Amino acid sequence: MTIHKRTRLTPIQRRELYDDYHTHQLRVCDLIKKYRVSAPTVYKILHRGRQRDFSVHTSTNARFRMIQYGLKRLAKVEAILEKKLKAQARRYNKQYPGEMVHVDTKRLPFLTGETRLQKHEYLFVGIDDFSRELLPQSCLIRPNTLQSYFSSRCLRNVPTRLNRFTRITDWSIVVVKTTPS
Repeated sequence: MTIHKRTRLTPIQRRELYDDYHTHQLRVCDLIKKYRVSAPTVYKILHRGRQRDFSVHTSTNARFRMIQYGLKRLAKVEAILEKKLKAQARRYNKQYPGEMVHVDTKRLPFLTGETRLQKHEYLFVGIDDFSRELLPQSCLIRPNTLQSYFSSRCLRNVPTRLNRFTRITDWSIVVVKTTPS
């Protein structure tokens, strides 16, 4: 028989506890002090002793050891994750072209052989959230002069009518709200 290394009482001690209670008429509080266990443990040993069961039982619930429980739990977790992913996907899926266009600006680093005396090259990328169409452009002009040009170029490529145009000042996102034509 395999006994857990942290078991408080061996099967022989359990039998002695049961005998002390029934033959020597020791009280439960005396058994607690003598064997250094808690009251629920003493009551469990006495209950199982009535069926002549003095073996050491595993403390885990059988439900957690069954594969059915693990599969049910896995299904619940997968359903929760799928729900979160659907919510994230719905966040960026738009109904018609041009409903939302993101425009990002990035100053590109110097390549090998280039000096700081040369002008920086800027990269503009526009993405339509409906079609996921990419509109890239690279220029040597400063972003504040080119951004309005690039935004209008993005709008020309999308066949919709413009309702509202919002430009955020840090040159990172341009949001375009339109209606289908």
